[in-house]
Amino acid sequence: MEIMIIGMFLGMVMVLGILGVIVMVRMYSDIKKLKRLVKSQEEVIREIDLSIHRRIDGEIERTNKLYEDLTRYINSRTDETSRNFDEVYQQMDSRLDKLANKLSKPKKDLLQD
Repeated sequence: MEIMIIGMFLGMVMVLGILGVIVMVRMYSDIKKLKRLVKSQEEVIREIDLSIHRRIDGEIERTNKLYEDLTRYINSRTDETSRNFDEVYQQMDSRLDKLANKLSKPKKDLLQD
């Protein structure tokens, strides 16, 4: 009877041992699958990150180009306005000189008479 109990006990231990090994093998397999899934997710995240950085760099370049174009346009308008003011000042100087000459001539004529 003791042999039978020991035999049943050893049988149960072997069955539990075999089940334990099977569970461990399945868990190992599931962990490997999860590792592969995590690795693929990391690759997707890296690709998204690179895409975002490329887009940000593109937007920065576009903004810099717009800024340069705007600065160039403002400078050209400022230069043109400055040239126009210079022309106006030259005309004013010329006309004031003519007016001064006209006003000074009669005084000389009056003194000569």
